[in-house]
Amino acid sequence: MCQSASEVTATSRGFAALAVGFLLLLDSLIVKTVPRDQDFTALPSEETIRIAWPTPNHLLFDTPERFFARTRVNADYGKPGWTRDCGKRFHRGCDIAPVNVTATGQTTRVIFTDCATNRDFEGEEPTFVPHDDVFCVFDGVVHEVVTDENVSDFGKHAVIQHIWPHSGAKFFTLYGHLAEVAVGGQRSAINGGQTTGRMGQTSRSADARNWMAIAPHLHFEVRDAGGQSYDPVEFLKRFLRRS
Repeated sequence: MCQSASEVTATSRGFAALAVGFLLLLDSLIVKTVPRDQDFTALPSEETIRIAWPTPNHLLFDTPERFFARTRVNADYGKPGWTRDCGKRFHRGCDIAPVNVTATGQTTRVIFTDCATNRDFEGEEPTFVPHDDVFCVFDGVVHEVVTDENVSDFGKHAVIQHIWPHSGAKFFTLYGHLAEVAVGGQRSAINGGQTTGRMGQTSRSADARNWMAIAPHLHFEVRDAGGQSYDPVEFLKRFLRRS
């Protein structure tokens, strides 16, 4: 039996729709790679400085799983690199868990993602308040002080400028989400080991504050003079005096 022109057209459209549906299904099953256009710059090989610990948490070498902040779902939450949003978001800092912390007895609701299925699910999580002091890791001068949490994703924070002794180049350390900032104004001198503030949970982002309620931490970054990030964990491991 011959098909009419209209029947042929309808059949063609049906096949086309099936083909498009199949391609969409196939596309959804393909694991897409995330462009790695961000990475850490190399630490200068010739420098041999000795630095102070940024918090009382000294477990990086012996018990690293207790050094980094973590959530119930993401054990790598506090580590630098592609550790957020199932490996889709680059984390320039190192989130150091508190040693002195108090449970509030309350909970908050957060949205987790199951990375195996890419599906979101809710969790009702206990909340905590940190009490650790935060310390400048190396001699320098105050570069930036922010005492209003509403102007930055880092909340209340301090940035300290340092000098690499061998090259004379500048580098910077950042101490974020502080409850209190305890440094002087810009260009004030500060010594390694000197208190820069107290660990907190401040940020202009309500979502960030909610995550810090369940995983409190110091956000610690190290950058070169051009604003490129060094791997903060590599920085700590290389220049800390292990004790």
